[in-house]
Amino acid sequence: MSTTLKIISISVVAGLGACLLLFPWHISSPRVIARAVAPNGIELCVVQECNWSTEPFTTSVLYRKPGGAWGWFYYDHEDLYWRKGHTEIDPQQKRITVFRGGKATASFEWETETLVRYWPDVPPRKIRGAQKWMPPGWRLTHSVYTNP
Repeated sequence: MSTTLKIISISVVAGLGACLLLFPWHISSPRVIARAVAPNGIELCVVQECNWSTEPFTTSVLYRKPGGAWGWFYYDHEDLYWRKGHTEIDPQQKRITVFRGGKATASFEWETETLVRYWPDVPPRKIRGAQKWMPPGWRLTHSVYTNP
């Protein structure tokens, strides 16, 4: 085996090893995968945390008015890993749309605080108002299932 091939092989193995070691650290605490701030100051975040089980991730949508408590919406408790998501703000419709892999999966109407969840083969589901309010002091780095 040539020296160049050995160096390339060692580099690939080292890179894969580093990824395997860093991935658990990357998913060990909740992480924001999409975020937007509406013109009226309402902040919306999609947060994912690892379940450390065969249902690997729980994904939640959270929002808050400026200086207010975070409101929580259920998104999925058996979700797969989101590398990232993105949002689009529509000021005329007063809506934030959440995208995953280029597809709209949810929208948030900030005037009515309504989350609309989209699925491929099921009618959209609308939820008006937070399903749960996070306690004072709660932050996006905390699990949605524990108090700070």
